Amino acid sequence: MGVSAPVAFDKANGISTAVNTIAAPNEAFDTLAVAPTWGWALLIAIVLMLVGTYIEAPAARHTAVATTQRMVQNNPYFATQSAEQKQKLIDRAGKPSLFSYVMPIVVLFIAVLLNTLFMQIGNAVGKGRATFKTIWAGSMNIAVPTIGLSLLVTGIITMLRGADSFGSQGDLARAVPGLAMLVPHTAPVAGGFLAGITLFTLWGAFLNSTMLQRMGKVSPAIAWTFAAIVLLLGGAVGAAAALMGAKFGMA
Repeated sequence: MGVSAPVAFDKANGISTAVNTIAAPNEAFDTLAVAPTWGWALLIAIVLMLVGTYIEAPAARHTAVATTQRMVQNNPYFATQSAEQKQKLIDRAGKPSLFSYVMPIVVLFIAVLLNTLFMQIGNAVGKGRATFKTIWAGSMNIAVPTIGLSLLVTGIITMLRGADSFGSQGDLARAVPGLAMLVPHTAPVAGGFLAGITLFTLWGAFLNSTMLQRMGKVSPAIAWTFAAIVLLLGGAVGAAAALMGAKFGMA
């Protein structure tokens, strides 16, 4: 049996629903199925991300400088530029930027939208009862642990290890607890894929499966299949980023 509408709306406090997504996901998704709230989840995720970005900033700038240095040395595109021009690029990479705080929020909305679309497909394949609105709300609440907490934990790890410990985007990606930490020395593409499979993305797969089962009444097999597809696509994005970095001499 699902949650009745009156009970759900009594419990439809955005903060408690976001917390329940972490602590009691069954209850959270039962509530979201009839009272799809996501405003507080968005705010919590943004706050966690901004704090994480601020803490991670020294390591990110150190990484940007090291990456730019390799790029101007290894990429033929910069061969015709003067030493002064190259140094300006390197100096610019090490300066604080408002863009570094805006970009995570943009990524948040893109990630939530893509997750919603894939889960909506899973809901349709499984002949589920969920709607785009409820899956969007569920995906935004899922973003609190999978994106917000992930970035916060990454920031804390970089602070504890020190900015000098990170010389590439791959180093930052491997700082998040996940498969990449188990295989630290591997080919860039394989390393990028493994870096996309973290404790937080695995957590997200569990929450996606739970969401489809609780909201849409989709079978566990279909729910887990589409949750796994999203998980593997995250790894594929990491692999593609690593490949691009190697291609442009940034690795």
